[in-house]
Amino acid sequence: MAHALVQALDAWAATVGQVTDSARRPTRAGLVAELEKERLEFERAGRSRKKIDLPLLSYWLKGRDQLLPGSKKNRLPSQEDCEAVARAISQKAPHSARELPTIGMEIADLARRLKEEAGPGWRDEVLASLAPATVAPATHADPETYAVTAEPRRKWKGWQFAAVTAIALGLITGTMALRSGASEDDGSPGGDAAQAAELKGDHRCGRTRAVGAVSWRPCTRLDKDSLSFVVQLTNSSPRATTVKVRIGYVQAGAAHDCPAPWGTAQEVTVPAGATRTSPLDGCAAPVVPAQAFQAKAFVAGKGASAWGFREYSPTVHIQADGRRLWADKA
Repeated sequence: MAHALVQALDAWAATVGQVTDSARRPTRAGLVAELEKERLEFERAGRSRKKIDLPLLSYWLKGRDQLLPGSKKNRLPSQEDCEAVARAISQKAPHSARELPTIGMEIADLARRLKEEAGPGWRDEVLASLAPATVAPATHADPETYAVTAEPRRKWKGWQFAAVTAIALGLITGTMALRSGASEDDGSPGGDAAQAAELKGDHRCGRTRAVGAVSWRPCTRLDKDSLSFVVQLTNSSPRATTVKVRIGYVQAGAAHDCPAPWGTAQEVTVPAGATRTSPLDGCAAPVVPAQAFQAKAFVAGKGASAWGFREYSPTVHIQADGRRLWADKA
């Protein structure tokens, strides 16, 4: 939960930061002015909303750094705050506006659970759990979720925040709609490891998570005799971004790794504003009657030393008589 929270805070900062730091977009002061204008309109209508001033916005834009020792313990961005910011930027940055409410839900849920687990001093417990210079193997119930030894990184305020800086996990649920097609590649390597084509045919995709500005979701596509397990990645940033992808699948309740490189760690560079989909033949399995299938995937930052939470696609049930039934249609 601690790792997930710092990633959620980073995702919030990246999503809002790329809006306020871009040309022809609202400045921080302009965004605060819009937020205050709406808040006053709410008051006149008999509604209430917490104030978001410039110091608080700047605090949130620190991302994970707002948890560091010595930082003022301001409130974290709530779902209500995120919805307000989303409304303020919806005209100039609709893509980012769609992401914020779900990020706010994630932050609020994680903060609530951490407080229940560790009590009033939960922020200190979060820091303590992230401070070691080596990330120990995780004890998550899913044996596929694990961390590996990380090299010591930059020191912040006298202590090594290595586990945080080393881990760039995709733990944040996003709601952005994934677009097909791509903008021009900027020449970065690895851009052709996945395809720009839209995923077509009989398929279902799981919920969207994000690694920084790259949102991703696992999908299962069903053909006559085979199933393909893929990942769709969308980059909302103004520059190409490289992530690493690992794909597997679940068949009749048993987890399976896909062949290398997609089943181990395949780097993919997603151009700015583009969507990439892993190849259909990169991970496939034959249709087997009376069994159920679903894709399982991990996506992490290029230099990450650990895989984050896995995400699954909806399950497709292959009936004994050959009929196909998706879980969402059951």
